[in-house]
Amino acid sequence: MTIMGEPIEIVVASGKGGTGKTTFSAFLISFFAERGIGVVGVDADVEAPDLLLALGGAEEEYREDVYDSQVAVIDYDKCVSCGICFDSCRYGAIEWRNGPIVINEMCEGCGLCSMLCPVGAINVKTIKTGSIVFGKTKYCDVVTGELEVGRKHSGRLVEIIKNKARKFDPSYVVVDAAAGTGCPVISSISGSDFLVVVVEPTQYSIRTASKIVEIGKIFGVRMGVVINKYDMNRSFLNHIYEWASKLGIEILGEIPFDESVIRAYSEMRSLMDFAPDSQAARSMRRAAERLLVMLNG
Repeated sequence: MTIMGEPIEIVVASGKGGTGKTTFSAFLISFFAERGIGVVGVDADVEAPDLLLALGGAEEEYREDVYDSQVAVIDYDKCVSCGICFDSCRYGAIEWRNGPIVINEMCEGCGLCSMLCPVGAINVKTIKTGSIVFGKTKYCDVVTGELEVGRKHSGRLVEIIKNKARKFDPSYVVVDAAAGTGCPVISSISGSDFLVVVVEPTQYSIRTASKIVEIGKIFGVRMGVVINKYDMNRSFLNHIYEWASKLGIEILGEIPFDESVIRAYSEMRSLMDFAPDSQAARSMRRAAERLLVMLNG
């Protein structure tokens, strides 16, 4: 539930990549901005962010480093190479090369090896998780995250950037989630008000989207479905409607395949700017209007 005075948070997610999730997220942001509605975008795909590209690029205003990860560090002046840390690590983060060596990319920072070390040779230190990047597009401010290579805790980084976005005090926060159902997606959906599930007319897309719906139901989030590239497999449409009806989810709209989307992306321009009267843009606008009615109803 949205607390009075807090922004309404909309998450756009999909069970697989390539469904058009980011394209719809970007259009939704431009749709709100076009109507003078305060909106902030969040790119929650902290491993491969591309929302700014779909919005036509941005000027980076500033960034903040996040130190929220931990790894084990061995003091070799104290280490007696007993092997207890190597035997006890359940994550395979310690290799044996004439003695223990911590593989930072595998270490979860749980601290078990530190507790078990008989000579106190292992400590846990805090390291950089990633960065929060604040950008300004022609439509709104966008907050995104950049996870350090090999670093874990992507879900925690998403939580942090969502909190940063809320501080802009917009009416709406549009979160472009990562594809799939991993930790960053769960963090994206947690605490949100509405979940837009983008699907394609294929069995695989529906199967993976079902997992997104399960997460949404666990968090008690209202949901709606957008069918992208629906005309690529019209015979499958009835199956999608039956699937959505069985789950009690409303279809927000059907979007046709449109080369304008591809051309806009290749030219680093938003669809609203590049082809506002294209078939895809008109269909997305109807879906966005339907979403707005549901949110305000």
